[in-house]
Amino acid sequence: MRLARRQLLQRAILAGGLLAAPSTFAGELQRREHIWSVDAADVKVSPGLWPRSEAMVPGVHFENLRLRMPDGVHLNALLYLPDKVRSGVRVGAQMAADPYRNEPTGELAREMVGQALDGFASLYLDVRGSGGSEGVPTDEYAVDEYDDLVRVVEWIARQPWSNGAVGMYGTSYSAFNSIWMAARYKPEPLKAIFVRGGTDDRYTDDIHSPGGIQMMVDASWALGMITDIAAPGGPDYDLHSKAAMDRWNTPPWLQTFLNNQLDGPHYRRGSLAPDQYGLLTIPTYLAGGYLDMYQNFVPRIMKHAPALTHGILGPWNHGMTWPGPVLDWRRMQSRWFDHFLHGRDNGVLTEPRVAYYMPTWRRQSFRDAGPIPGEWRFADAWPDSVFDPGKRFYLRPEHGQGGDLTETTPEASELRLAYHPATGGFSESIGPSTYEGYYGLDSREDDAWGLVFDTPPLRQPLEMLGFVRARLFASASAPQANWIVRVNDVAPDGTSYIVSYGFLNGTHRHSHVSPEPLPPDEMVTLDIELFCKGYHFPPGHRIRVVVTNAYFPVVWPSPYPMTTTLFAGGELASFIALPVLEETPFLPGSLPVLSDHRIAQPGEGFDAMRSYDAHVDRVTGLTRASFLMGDDRIGCEVKDSDPAHAGLTISTHDDFRPLAGRRLVQVKTDGALRSTADTFDMDLTCVLLENGREVRRRRWTSTFKRQWV
Repeated sequence: MRLARRQLLQRAILAGGLLAAPSTFAGELQRREHIWSVDAADVKVSPGLWPRSEAMVPGVHFENLRLRMPDGVHLNALLYLPDKVRSGVRVGAQMAADPYRNEPTGELAREMVGQALDGFASLYLDVRGSGGSEGVPTDEYAVDEYDDLVRVVEWIARQPWSNGAVGMYGTSYSAFNSIWMAARYKPEPLKAIFVRGGTDDRYTDDIHSPGGIQMMVDASWALGMITDIAAPGGPDYDLHSKAAMDRWNTPPWLQTFLNNQLDGPHYRRGSLAPDQYGLLTIPTYLAGGYLDMYQNFVPRIMKHAPALTHGILGPWNHGMTWPGPVLDWRRMQSRWFDHFLHGRDNGVLTEPRVAYYMPTWRRQSFRDAGPIPGEWRFADAWPDSVFDPGKRFYLRPEHGQGGDLTETTPEASELRLAYHPATGGFSESIGPSTYEGYYGLDSREDDAWGLVFDTPPLRQPLEMLGFVRARLFASASAPQANWIVRVNDVAPDGTSYIVSYGFLNGTHRHSHVSPEPLPPDEMVTLDIELFCKGYHFPPGHRIRVVVTNAYFPVVWPSPYPMTTTLFAGGELASFIALPVLEETPFLPGSLPVLSDHRIAQPGEGFDAMRSYDAHVDRVTGLTRASFLMGDDRIGCEVKDSDPAHAGLTISTHDDFRPLAGRRLVQVKTDGALRSTADTFDMDLTCVLLENGREVRRRRWTSTFKRQWV
């Protein structure tokens, strides 16, 4: 947790009156030996290091616990209890677990206080080897991590303040483990889950390999996790504790990913797709954002899993709070759990099972932080169009580097596209709020480097909801090539904004497990699924399809100079299919919108895009893209004449100030991932400092064979 983030969150929390100031924890709050929790289910409990509080806010009791697992590893947990447990009232518990460390002055702590005020016990767990927990995490979502979670769920159910019912929740990492806990492990006390920004496929729908393509900027997440993992736990940040020493033996997660470049058992653990949906039988609420890459799981799980499910798609980034309209997630989550953990008939199951936002065009920029215009729709099931896009548009070459979109099959033709590996970097395809870039700037400059096909101006509005699918007949002059398909909204003034896009590594056209080199200059069939989106195209606007063979810096460049050919018309009629919404009856419904929610301004927040720049050296042909994401400095580079030698660098740091004393603890990481035609080369250095003095240093270097990604 970076210092800037910590200070920002403390100010927000203190301003809301939900927590005492840090100095209160250091002195004014009383330490006590008694805790409300007891040993149970092979878990031994003892007080943690954060001071225990009887008066954090009126009606809320807080304690920090150390939970000893059977193998002797202690896990750090924060527990918030409603005041009514004092009088013997037993309550249901909401639980989350991830490696991002939470502290009583952190963002999640505010959410947990709210859950206690809503009448629940709320527990957050630092997963093994993170935050204040001991142990060595060998991978994300490791088997021993799930063993820990099962024990903690069962331990919660046996506490004197528990009614025996537990619900798991979370965003991103904690959404992933909640889904897999509910599906694969099914501890008896786990009665329901509420997840945002999750996945049903850890290979194609996580930050690693969508479409079988190695992601570029997103690899910085794995590089940066070294910093988060290496930092000791608060409030003392003891540099010599067992937990602090354990984590320096943690292998970089990027190393694990690069050892698993292809789909297989590693990614099937934790994935419901393709054939494990039937495992999910616990009531599940699913939420995803259009400005994120974690939304496909919502309609897919609702379609395939036998569990009672509700789901929502809306105009949000990965944090589900930007740009809005923003919902009162705490209220929605508490209502869901109030029914399934407390047995209250609060009407949640009589509400429509499906809610989705229908956004429309607006002028986009980094400086525009307002909610997206549009409207909410409600239904009891996802429309058929979500999974079966019926509106087919054929790609008809007309002139230069593109042509038209037509509803009739055109005459046979073909278009060639020279490989320009820096395509994507100039219209800022990363996006203002996430790494994935589904809501970037005017993309005309990058459209010009692709094959562009437009409809005439629309006479009537057109609405779509679901997965756009493309079928391309294509060839490449090299054995490996990527194809990227974008659907854009083109306004009357010519501005072109991304609505959705999808990827496919041509060597993965048949399988993500066993890739096959492309036969040079021979036609192959490519089926590409774009990310699930809802969108309203206004009259007078045009629908644009852009086909490229690069998407820098989102996608790692394929290694060979080449030319790709797109076949169109006749028997090889390349097309896209839009999930157009026909006349669809809607149900009445409502959602708790936070009308007074303050939208973060540019540069605010720990994950804000504070700076972005793309520069091309006209002499060398080297393109560099640089970012300042929160406190992380990220750089990407590629050269037109030598796309095999591409690179990613990241510099990150976490700063911690213990509550007692005048110490400054810092963790700094400098990392690089570089490629050749045959290898990926990783070089990571992590340094631990105390008051500017180096305490510990470790470097990891590895070379990995490039496996057709």
